Amino acid sequence: MSQPVVRHSNPSTVAPSPYYHHVSTITTPCKIIYTAGQIGRDANGTLAASYVEQVKLALENLKACLESQGAGPKDIVKLTYFIVGYDPAARDHAGPIYEFLGESRPPTTLIPVVALALPGLLFEIEAVASVPL
Repeated sequence: MSQPVVRHSNPSTVAPSPYYHHVSTITTPCKIIYTAGQIGRDANGTLAASYVEQVKLALENLKACLESQGAGPKDIVKLTYFIVGYDPAARDHAGPIYEFLGESRPPTTLIPVVALALPGLLFEIEAVASVPL
């Protein structure tokens, strides 16, 4: 069984970003993993108090979801995250996300929102990942 090959790239006619690639492709048979949006709530249901702590806990939860399927951050093909009250001048989510991803820079989409599903939620992240069959 061969390892799926995930390649991230940028078309030559689209301005590159230092933060992510515009395209991911997967070759070789693989299992595709979709996660629900992960939030900064612990296993007991307690919501982290600060925005940065919610980001970090949401990433820990995302990692646990991926690991439950034999995947990790390097296997992520696409990330989407939602931020309540997003301010482009205050990118406190970026550091924890880059640390979580390591060297990988999959395509990402940041969606500013007015609110999330529960009061007090400030950050939510979902992923698509790929691992060998």
